[in-house]
Amino acid sequence: MTVPVPAHPSVQALATLDRATVERRPRPVRVLQYGAGGFLRAFVDWAIQRANDAGVTDAGVAVVKATPRPDTVTAALRRQDGLFHVLLDGVDDGVPVRETTLVDCVQQVVSAHDELERYRALYLSPDLRVVVSNTTEAGLVWADDDLAARPPASFPAKVAAMLHDRWRHHGGDPAAGLVLLPCELVEANGATLRELVLRHAAAAGLDPAFAAWVEEACSFHDTLVDRIVPGVPAAERARVQAGLGFRDEAVVAGERYLRWAITDPGGRVAAALPLHRAVPGVELVDDVRPVRETKVRVLNGAHTALSAVGLPAGATTVDEACADPLLGRYLRRLLADEVVPTVPGDRAAAQAFAAATLERFANPALHHRLADIALHASAKWRARSLPVWADRVRAGGDAPLTAFGLAALLTADGPAQHAGAVDGVVDGAVADAVAGLVRDAGLGADLTERLAREVADAAGAIRAHGVRGALAALLGDAGAAPARGVGGAPPQAGRP
Repeated sequence: MTVPVPAHPSVQALATLDRATVERRPRPVRVLQYGAGGFLRAFVDWAIQRANDAGVTDAGVAVVKATPRPDTVTAALRRQDGLFHVLLDGVDDGVPVRETTLVDCVQQVVSAHDELERYRALYLSPDLRVVVSNTTEAGLVWADDDLAARPPASFPAKVAAMLHDRWRHHGGDPAAGLVLLPCELVEANGATLRELVLRHAAAAGLDPAFAAWVEEACSFHDTLVDRIVPGVPAAERARVQAGLGFRDEAVVAGERYLRWAITDPGGRVAAALPLHRAVPGVELVDDVRPVRETKVRVLNGAHTALSAVGLPAGATTVDEACADPLLGRYLRRLLADEVVPTVPGDRAAAQAFAAATLERFANPALHHRLADIALHASAKWRARSLPVWADRVRAGGDAPLTAFGLAALLTADGPAQHAGAVDGVVDGAVADAVAGLVRDAGLGADLTERLAREVADAAGAIRAHGVRGALAALLGDAGAAPARGVGGAPPQAGRP
């Protein structure tokens, strides 16, 4: 349950949140942050705030609005001089706990498109050390772009143009190199950004000395981020602000759990931004791939499956879906029977992470909307769930619950159509939709045909009986017996 917030007669009567009402210590801008979304603010900025408060770092953040589209959050941050609160919910010994942090590390908010000279001054500054970003999976892709544009349109081109300008301004000084920490949920995200920057440099015919500087003076680090940050529901915003005592239009809410694994074999992250010394859950590793594989398949894959099945089944939030007997049973079976067996490495560790994931999903204070998770649903299913299905089949098993999730995604029934659903996919069109989804995924013709058959069969059952009826039939007699937990352990009393 959400920790009660005291009532207040009017949000308009609350104090504004800015430098006039809150004393803030000025800090040098060490971090350039592309994006003002809730995740970056409740994850990266919160972690920097913790490290600053502990005296481990003295790092200011400049938030860059990287697109020309109107952005209410960026506007709110400007009005509030970069100040905002982060609310983190969790459970200690069965008791709901909420932690509230006032984040004051954001020193500037600037638009790359509308305030080019302010933007340039920030990225040319000798104080700058680190670049962080979260432009979603769609952001770390190649796009033909003009590096001479002010600025280029795509994120990788923006980074290439920014680094080239910095290289020229500092005369190629190796000390002006930057540490880049992309937080996008893309495999080898650091290496991917590096390759895209170098590709843009080559396509634009830039001086080879610049490419050498990028490779030698700059470092691109693969990362894995994990914290559920659904934000504050509009219906609760007034109550939350009343409890804070401020009219905070940028307040963001998430869970207390945090994990940020960063590859740092050369120690550059430790030198530039040693968050690991102050923030539990931040870890510097030689290889992030094992951590990433477990998290993406278990947590992100479960989110994708639950949104695909839960929305047309009538659920609106993750915790609501987990509390639903049918959907909760689907999620537990999916993780235990299909997902965890495909996670490489320590099986016991994967089972423990899956069990912890179920606990996190069941937190009713998070209000994590399934419709938000369902954005870009097809691309997410391909990245998160297709490998589970393929690995199970290649090992001689099957993954009918994973295939059912794709069928539900393609044939969402009734009024609960959701992002990524293909309304009216029937018969042979299912095969075409599946083939298009898995194109270039290395699945092969035989497995593609098998997946198409399984999805078509599940889609037919969904059309005939609805998602709930088809799912109940697929789960068989499981509903009549006590539901087993991940790894065979019974779930906690009162939990799905």
